[in-house]
Amino acid sequence: MSETKTLNVLLAPEGQLQGNGQLRESFHERRSRKGADYPMWFLNSSLVNKFKITEEEGYEAVIAEDSTTIAWLKLRFGGERLTKTLDIEELWQHASQPPEPPERRDITPPK
Repeated sequence: MSETKTLNVLLAPEGQLQGNGQLRESFHERRSRKGADYPMWFLNSSLVNKFKITEEEGYEAVIAEDSTTIAWLKLRFGGERLTKTLDIEELWQHASQPPEPPERRDITPPK
């Protein structure tokens, strides 16, 4: 039996939340301090569409049970806060992994 719950959402244009790798670090920090089952999920643009967070294209989201987590992430990254009733089991199944690491860039000066 699936469990639905009203959760806190931070929605932003794609790349705003996870573009520089700091959101990935936030996921690792929270889960190392509070446990691997800490209720926080990352949705890339295809998952934002799948979970019907917004009808607009090109958005990513972080979802958490704790509203202060979303408030802190909003201060850090910007975006729009909202609430949504979602299936917890589906979130764990599809969105439990932190964002992908950012693409590494070669910053060595040209010779």
